Amino acid sequence: MSRGVAFSFVWMLAANALGQQVSASLDRSTTSVGESVNLSIVCNDFTPSSQPVLPSIPGLRFASAGTSRQFQFANGKRTSSYTLNYQVSPLKSGNYSISPIQVRHDTRLFRPKPLTLRVLPAGQRPKNDDGLSQYAFVRLLPGKTEAYVGEVIPLEIQLHYIDGVNVQLPELTADGFKVAAFPKHKSSRMQKGNRIYQVLTFQTAATPLKAGELQLGPVKQSMVLRLRKQQSRRSPFNDPFDGFFDRYQQVSVNLEAEAQSITVKPLPTAGQPAGFNGAVGRYTMQAKASPLEVTVGDPVTVNIQISGQGAIESLNLTKLDWPGFKSYEPSVTTTKDNPLGLLGTRAFEQVVIPESDTLAEVPRIEFPYFDPVSGQYRLLAKGPFPLKVNPGDQPVAPAAGSAPETEEPEPPPQTDILTIKHHLGPLGQATPLIARPGYWLLQSIPLLLWLGALAWRRQANALAANPRLRRERQVAGLTRVSLAKLETWAESGEAGRFHTELADVLREQIGLRLDIPAEGITGDIIHSPAAHQQISEAHRDDIRRLFTASDQASYAGSQTTGELKAYLDLLKNLIHSLK
Repeated sequence: MSRGVAFSFVWMLAANALGQQVSASLDRSTTSVGESVNLSIVCNDFTPSSQPVLPSIPGLRFASAGTSRQFQFANGKRTSSYTLNYQVSPLKSGNYSISPIQVRHDTRLFRPKPLTLRVLPAGQRPKNDDGLSQYAFVRLLPGKTEAYVGEVIPLEIQLHYIDGVNVQLPELTADGFKVAAFPKHKSSRMQKGNRIYQVLTFQTAATPLKAGELQLGPVKQSMVLRLRKQQSRRSPFNDPFDGFFDRYQQVSVNLEAEAQSITVKPLPTAGQPAGFNGAVGRYTMQAKASPLEVTVGDPVTVNIQISGQGAIESLNLTKLDWPGFKSYEPSVTTTKDNPLGLLGTRAFEQVVIPESDTLAEVPRIEFPYFDPVSGQYRLLAKGPFPLKVNPGDQPVAPAAGSAPETEEPEPPPQTDILTIKHHLGPLGQATPLIARPGYWLLQSIPLLLWLGALAWRRQANALAANPRLRRERQVAGLTRVSLAKLETWAESGEAGRFHTELADVLREQIGLRLDIPAEGITGDIIHSPAAHQQISEAHRDDIRRLFTASDQASYAGSQTTGELKAYLDLLKNLIHSLK
């Protein structure tokens, strides 16, 4: 048993290692001098052991724009993504190839595909650009740029806008793909430069239906922007309310994100198992048959569950058409563990009837599928299950150890007349129930429970009506956990993990103090007007020092425990001062 558990644990670690991937993308491939673009590096199922190495390209300048993490748990499996954002500022026009980008994790080195960026002269805009891209733009972010036929590719479409209404669902062109419906979008905020954008994230999944170099996109999305008008100086003799209600104008815009190239590889023909019906993903299988002792003609129910990651709703089993059994169509149910249906369970329940008492087993159940991570076919199998079939004229013997049925005993005879007792005996000397303290204690329990529920409800209502208080409590909880981690990593000298966690805690504290989103906060925040108003100069210097230390952690080599503890003490003092 222990060996089986150890083998399963090692297999899970190997599966996680095989699932590690890196992809890079730009929010747009054409810009002009003076207008920056956003570079996103997405690490699936791991966190880099050091800062990514970006190429040194004359004419382009790279600056960190923060990080973000996403976690998801389903069926005992954990999937995660760690995104590093960079601001790419062009200094002169030309066509650039952003390569190589190197991301290291322990001993492995990842190199995502090269990216191309076209930079136009200052003031010149790309074709069909009406100058509104600084107020709103849309991004198409595929989860991967290489896949197999039938492999599910998660997609994100992000709409960034400063102020707008009447947002329509995105229209995705995906020739050669099967695209799932959009679930409810997610809302967030992001700071880019001196602007804060509202971000709507639409998630979906695309499954390639053929091999080749396919284009996923473009994405088109329409909305109405609210733009501030240029206000002219009014005369003091005019109406004081003139222009107050029309200082904004509404402009309908049609946004577009460029298509992304996806390399789709065909499924290999070598090693394809018999019965393969196109299942692509990573799965596990459970199966059982019951009962295992029947009479000829009695049904046996076979239950099969296939769980994992892939196109769950399209999974099908080969028909269980076994010799000596009469089979019926199975009933199928699907359970999704995420809105896109990429994780879940597909359950099959099928009834088979043995037609002969010579049958000794329910045959082996097999499910072949293709694993896109390892690039190999795999076969899941359960059974065979031992089966005892009794002839039709012999009933099934009762289970061993069961007690024989007995007739219900007759009630004892009763006398005709019972004498009336004139004295209650000990019962007459008992204390009345209403005079016992325990009685009143039991009666008070419902009242105490009601009062406790009322107090809890009032506290919950007060918390729901105070988003500032909710955020303070959330940040306080995250800070306690992070400080414990920082103490441990400072003692062990793990500088990379220490500085990554330190930067996250610092962003949360600054975001709480300035009432802005924590994502995307960098050391440049100390130059903002809000920081000058609410944070003293000494504390702004401490913030700059901590952010600089975190950004340079991957290039400065190892640091001593004393240096890490000094940074931790500085962080604690800063947190106390920001409250």
